[in-house]
Amino acid sequence: MDIDIKELIKAATEGLNLKDFKGDVVGVKLVENEFGNIEPGGIGIQINNGPAPKATPNSKKGSGKKDSDEKPPKPREVMTLKRRSKVLDGHLTLLFQKLTKEGWIDGFEANFKNLFSGQRDENCQLTWTGLYGKGTLVELFKQLIKAELIDVPAGFTLSSILEGHFMDKQGHWLTGLDNGDPAHNKALPVIQECINLLKISPDADRDDLDEDFRSEYDRFDQQDMHWHKQ
Repeated sequence: MDIDIKELIKAATEGLNLKDFKGDVVGVKLVENEFGNIEPGGIGIQINNGPAPKATPNSKKGSGKKDSDEKPPKPREVMTLKRRSKVLDGHLTLLFQKLTKEGWIDGFEANFKNLFSGQRDENCQLTWTGLYGKGTLVELFKQLIKAELIDVPAGFTLSSILEGHFMDKQGHWLTGLDNGDPAHNKALPVIQECINLLKISPDADRDDLDEDFRSEYDRFDQQDMHWHKQ
């Protein structure tokens, strides 16, 4: 059977009252069997009303990224530093008092001392409140290492140990301590004073110390530093 396609389209559009239709008729199909509301032998017309809607930006299809590809958070390092045998408990008390007085750290004295135990301690938590940035914290401990007062246990790094035990004032663990940020120049004299504190010998002549230091040292008579008055 010969069919004039143009005549079919004309007849179909007139029957569908497509006077105001602005799309395109893109196909005509002769139906041999009943399909939907079209009788056998009827005509089916495919109408294009414009481009198909695009996927929204929130669509996850084709993102190419799986949840499993995301890196898990870096585990917290709970190993601590190790003090040399010449650094006694009383030395650490004086260092803690010095740093809290300067407004550099906040926390419990017991936690501060545990930072130098050379053992894993997940409960050792301190807050870095220094005004001179995180580079000063790293420089302080670098100088203590250089002065052979403390050591970093083998297989660990100074930055990872400090990041595992120091938080910022907002309660977040410090990060980026391996970026090489320098210490503030104003902090360098304080760092030197901290080194001098840990280098004081229990047998030192306390008359050579200033009055503030003598009053602090006197508190540790009869303790493990054995700094007795002569």
